[in-house]
Amino acid sequence: MGGVGSGNWYRWDKKTTTDQVKRIDIRFMKKQGLLKPNTTGSLNWSVRGESCGSIRYTCYTNYLQLSFRHRNRGDDWQPVEQHIPFDRTACNFGGERIWFLCPSCSKRVGLLYGVGKLFLCRHCYKLPYSSQNSSHMDNLIEQKHKLGERIFEHYEGGDGWGKKKGMHWKTFNRHHQRYQDLEQEWNKHLAKHLYLF
Repeated sequence: MGGVGSGNWYRWDKKTTTDQVKRIDIRFMKKQGLLKPNTTGSLNWSVRGESCGSIRYTCYTNYLQLSFRHRNRGDDWQPVEQHIPFDRTACNFGGERIWFLCPSCSKRVGLLYGVGKLFLCRHCYKLPYSSQNSSHMDNLIEQKHKLGERIFEHYEGGDGWGKKKGMHWKTFNRHHQRYQDLEQEWNKHLAKHLYLF
């Protein structure tokens, strides 16, 4: 089984986004009850149902310990043990929220990404979100489709009809106006693009 740094995973460039690399989400871990002191287990990743890596972890009161193997291209596998400190902030209505402190920059974060040898925050790896790599036209059409699926009873291929059951007409009309505005803005950009070529 491959570990951290195996396969295509370590071949990243400026176009690589947060969605394309392995990540550890502290909110997911908390929700699953994995952050209780002295909890040990493994975190697993898969792509289209196929396993693409796993690491062992042990949770302590003040930090998470990760144990895995890593290798650079052509080198031998090396064992890695990484300690990730926790930070806690009070919630407005009681209780507390737990965060990772990035091992490199000490920034308080909810997600750490495995790009190189260690799991660090996206700022340290200079990882953009996938939406930051999308063009403005892509963003417009994606927003339009999301809104269309939300407000129309039937939505297919960019065309929608019939108000969703249970939605008030006032809400539907407001969202429908936004839907039309997005379509109009996309058409303007398309016309400008065609004019340039």
